[in-house]
Amino acid sequence: MCFSAEASFAASGVLAASSVAIARVPKEKASIPLSLFPAIFATHQFIEGILWLNQDGVLPDSYKAAAVYAYALIAYVLWPIFVPFAVYMSEPERSRRAVMLLCQAVGLGVGLWLLVGNGTTPLDVSAHCCSLSYSVNAPPMLIVPYLLAVSIPFLVSSRKGMVLFGLALTGSCAAAAIVASAPTFPSVWCFFAAVLSGGLYLHFRAAAQTDAHRHGMSAHTGTVAG
Repeated sequence: MCFSAEASFAASGVLAASSVAIARVPKEKASIPLSLFPAIFATHQFIEGILWLNQDGVLPDSYKAAAVYAYALIAYVLWPIFVPFAVYMSEPERSRRAVMLLCQAVGLGVGLWLLVGNGTTPLDVSAHCCSLSYSVNAPPMLIVPYLLAVSIPFLVSSRKGMVLFGLALTGSCAAAAIVASAPTFPSVWCFFAAVLSGGLYLHFRAAAQTDAHRHGMSAHTGTVAG
């Protein structure tokens, strides 16, 4: 599977539009962190587009170091910490929130480990088999905790839309493992996950429609009772 600057910029544009659409949907304040996913992924794909332009010789190396660190910060540090937090905030059931808190602890440990491990380590990126391969200090022992932190919160959610997103995210991980080589797996999976995040608009729209219907029924019941 081949990727390019055009693919990354196109994904970034679509996700930016999706984030604007989500922002226009009425929602609870607790769901705001979750609503930021497409915007963060849009930024992530824009950064990768810049790195593709560097690999293609369009942009000079002066852009490379900052872009690589920004990409790694989002992929390796932000997501394992932010995903459990965002899903936890939008979850109403206490027992499920307890599981998400455990995932939060795992994700916090993984994120901080990778932050410290890469804070003083030179990072690099290169094109490999039509994808980007990032040279990052990420010990293999952190793969499983990372996957647990970013997938389990969705899978244990009481909201159907979140469970479906978690299943799609897990499936995209498996797909990336099949189509990508080991060095390019992080980049390919991030692209797949980014595309999937645009579908969160459907979750927020469905939730808004459910809330509107519930409020409408409540108002109707109150009128009849009066």
